[in-house]
Amino acid sequence: MSARGADTAPAGAAPAVNADAVNADAVNGEAVAGDAVGAAVAFVLRSTQQRPQTEAEVRAKLAARDVEGDVAQAALARARALGAVDDAAFARAWVDDRGAGRGFGTARLRQELRRRLVPEPLIADALLAIEDRDDLAVAIDLARDRLPSLPATLQPEAVARRLQDYLVRRGHHPGLAQRVAIEVSGLDRAWD
Repeated sequence: MSARGADTAPAGAAPAVNADAVNADAVNGEAVAGDAVGAAVAFVLRSTQQRPQTEAEVRAKLAARDVEGDVAQAALARARALGAVDDAAFARAWVDDRGAGRGFGTARLRQELRRRLVPEPLIADALLAIEDRDDLAVAIDLARDRLPSLPATLQPEAVARRLQDYLVRRGHHPGLAQRVAIEVSGLDRAWD
């Protein structure tokens, strides 16, 4: 796993918004008593400035803070209006970072976005960004980058299996992963 971790959200998914701009009565990031929605919005803005989050993640954080449902809804509406919570932007940034930037396959990207409860139509729209990429070339590059880290004492069959497993974990189709693993490992015959 990279230093960023599997659950780290991509940079740039939502624009930074100043919590003080939302509530003129904010003092040190906390709204004055009596403005529950303002306090919830300030919390959402602080939270999303730390790392971009989906609406479902923000809703869960508000629930964990015992924010009432109507207050949470109003806070989310204000945060959406400010651009601090935007599932479509989150999904696009996620696919750009992990799909285009790190070579993850569509299966893994779809699974990760579903786990973050991004609506299915937004996932499909975000995945369109990598629809035209050459998955074979991406998988070959990943396998070639991975190859030097494998022990030199491994037999070609073991190298191919490890490369295939690596590519499948990154979300590439098993057939494509096997084809690439055979090519990159130098194995010139089919294997189980």
